[in-house]
Amino acid sequence: MLWTRCSNTGGACEDQIAMKKNTIIVSAISLVVLGLGVKGAQFADRLGALGAGFMARDTCSEIFIAGRELENILANDFEGYDPKLKYVGISVDPDQKSVTGRLGPFGKSTAVFREGYGCTLIRGELSPVPPLAPITNVPWESAEPVSLGIDTDAFETALDSVFKDQAPDHRAMFVVKKGKVIGERYASGFDTTTPMLSFSMAKSVTAMMVGAAIQDGYFGLDDTPPILEWSGKDDPRSQITWRHLLQMQTGLEFDERYLSIAADVPTMNILEHSAAAYAFNKPLEFEPGTKWKYSTGTSNILQHALRKALENAGVNYHSYARDTIFEPLGAKSIVFIPDSAGDFIGGSYVYATAADWAKLGQLYVQNGIWNGRQILPEDWTEFSRTPASASDNWYGAQVWLNHPGADKRKKFFPDLPDATFAFDGWRGQFVMMIPEEEIVIVHLGRTSVDTAATAINAAGRVYKAMTEGR
Repeated sequence: MLWTRCSNTGGACEDQIAMKKNTIIVSAISLVVLGLGVKGAQFADRLGALGAGFMARDTCSEIFIAGRELENILANDFEGYDPKLKYVGISVDPDQKSVTGRLGPFGKSTAVFREGYGCTLIRGELSPVPPLAPITNVPWESAEPVSLGIDTDAFETALDSVFKDQAPDHRAMFVVKKGKVIGERYASGFDTTTPMLSFSMAKSVTAMMVGAAIQDGYFGLDDTPPILEWSGKDDPRSQITWRHLLQMQTGLEFDERYLSIAADVPTMNILEHSAAAYAFNKPLEFEPGTKWKYSTGTSNILQHALRKALENAGVNYHSYARDTIFEPLGAKSIVFIPDSAGDFIGGSYVYATAADWAKLGQLYVQNGIWNGRQILPEDWTEFSRTPASASDNWYGAQVWLNHPGADKRKKFFPDLPDATFAFDGWRGQFVMMIPEEEIVIVHLGRTSVDTAATAINAAGRVYKAMTEGR
């Protein structure tokens, strides 16, 4: 029996043409299995598990975190990925709050929603997590743009222009100046209450958690993280520090590709019980501190190391970010998704509303202070914006910088000041911060892989409207 795109919540199945296509792709994979025997079956199941697992977790999250409808998710959220994803069947169990995907008979994968934690993809035994107390929401104060010296007409026109063309799939923009929201826009089906996926902006949230732990005195930047597998006196990885991890200069081997079946990122984030263990078991490729290499695995290692450091100190790792960062900010919507081992997936999976993403950016603008409380170290913003030594001014501490490179590389955000730095996630997720001007610009969406620059251009138009004529 074919596994079609049906939901037992009453959604309609796809038409017979889609079922015929499904038959063709499953038959093709079955021929591979017959031709290659055991190896063919393993390949087919791996291929199926990658696609089914990716879609199951994202669909589960969009339904149970963001509150969206299945049909809308399937129609809009998976364009620009591997075309084989269209053949993945998805089934929703509203009673268990779970979503299962599979590619014909291959790769069955289930993601389950847990309150406060979002949707975890089940790989092996699911590690239990403690209940989390709800966060008190604190709304932003607003201000009229004109009160801050901004041409209101130009500003509003710039925001409106971003959402006139829905092809790039802009979903939200949220603009803050001097600690007050001055403008926000949402695409149809999204609003101020809709949490949206971070992709790699999660790395910057991970860094904030590390910063809070440093502020609380649990370790220092140049200490060695408590990773048992690196502790042997002859293991060269024992020279890796928190600073190396934050600046992505660990020297660890890692293949940072997203659409290859053999690459590290999909294997780590979709197939593994522990994403961090997959990454920290990699061998050294370079001496720590000598080469910059972007690595989602590094951010997952940070979460595992942070968990060990906090648990060694008798602190609840799973509630730590909520207690020390999210609750003081009144950022109710933020959900950090763990893997099956219980570590937050530090490189990829945070959900938050545009308003709450802006609060995280504003914390950097305010040098780690919120309502008089020093949440992050007072020099954390300066440290985060300082280029990693081997990055050619490209990268700080889990944030991207806006300096041109020695190799004539252009600025990341051509229409924003050199001082801009940003959380950056795949397909158009940005929190752009300019502390000198007390500006935060948030852009969220699902822009296609080839047109993510539309998000950067949108931010540039809005910034120009805020600053022209000053």
